Amino acid sequence: MAGSPSADGAGRGVLDAGFQILEAISAAPEGCGLSQLARSTGLAKATAYRLAEQLVVLGAVQRVEQRYFVGERMAELGRHWQAAPRLRRAAQRPARVLAALTNSTVAVCVLDAGEVRLVAGVKGAEFFLNTTADPDVVYRTAMVQVLFAGRADNTVPPPTYSAAEWHRVRTGIADAGMVSVDHHDLIAGICCAAAAIRQPGVCDVAAIACMSLSQQFPPNLPGLVARAAREVEKNMR
Repeated sequence: MAGSPSADGAGRGVLDAGFQILEAISAAPEGCGLSQLARSTGLAKATAYRLAEQLVVLGAVQRVEQRYFVGERMAELGRHWQAAPRLRRAAQRPARVLAALTNSTVAVCVLDAGEVRLVAGVKGAEFFLNTTADPDVVYRTAMVQVLFAGRADNTVPPPTYSAAEWHRVRTGIADAGMVSVDHHDLIAGICCAAAAIRQPGVCDVAAIACMSLSQQFPPNLPGLVARAAREVEKNMR
């Protein structure tokens, strides 16, 4: 029994060192040599080599000649990572109901450390995360406007906005109850409405958005999206 705490501490030390190795390798897209690995982690060369080789055996790291790269197993594990899993569970039914009522694409996203991440979606929701699109379009979508307007530091404008323009946009969103609407303004034939989801302590900001291909803007779309956001909040509680 007396040896348990020290054994546990040693185990945590090995885990910490292992993650240091992985972080150093992931920060080196051209691969990380042993000397660089030791410098980056502050570990002795012998320790860095031993841990790196153990990670190679596990598939978490791959060695190509004398350089280490992130291994396939890490990529496989990463594919199963979920942004805000509690929010995802709470949003699934409201998102499906909203998509059915509007015959539209629905997405629930979070703004996590400045990046927009898809949490749940119906009918091709990945469209909302099309990062290859023109930034002038991406940052002006209703979804992204609501996410940036909902930040604690929302006075800082997103890319492509002047300070004065962003002040007008975020003031309009706040006046509308944290709802943003795109009446075919960005892409002809596509209209969108997004509403903020208030879920403090789970992630930075969340929003639900509905994208319709209707030639006529559905007059009840903003209200339906706002109601779906409230349903998600209720499920969170």
